[in-house]
Amino acid sequence: MEDARAGGALVIVASGNDGRKPVSFPASDSMAIAVSATGRVGTFPKDSTASGDIMAPYGKDKKNFIAAFSNVGPEIDVTGAGVDILSTVPGGYAPLSGTSMACPAVTGVAARLLAEHANILSMARDQTRSDAIAQLLLQSAKPLGFGARFEGQGML
Repeated sequence: MEDARAGGALVIVASGNDGRKPVSFPASDSMAIAVSATGRVGTFPKDSTASGDIMAPYGKDKKNFIAAFSNVGPEIDVTGAGVDILSTVPGGYAPLSGTSMACPAVTGVAARLLAEHANILSMARDQTRSDAIAQLLLQSAKPLGFGARFEGQGML
């Protein structure tokens, strides 16, 4: 991670799926952007396995929740959609849940933000650039009302 950050890249890492235990390594490393998983009631069938992922606390909008499986703690930087995410699997598609499902959403937002900020995109590939990307990402997050331990700066 040190080499990646020194090379101007951001390291976005899933916090882990151990049921609200502390953030796992490598997400717990200060060089990483640690991602928890959020879900929204009504975006999956009531009788699906994702219903078991609903757990307090709830956000400002009571339909939003941090997934019961998501690891949480002071290292969390942001949260992303991670419950019942339509994913490719051998033979087609299936809904999958996990902080590893939330990471691609956060990574996609980071890429879009970077594309919109040519001044950062064109910076020398060094620690200053990776720090600028991290700052842009964190400033773009929208708090949902869970508190930093669950959502860091908010959702992307």
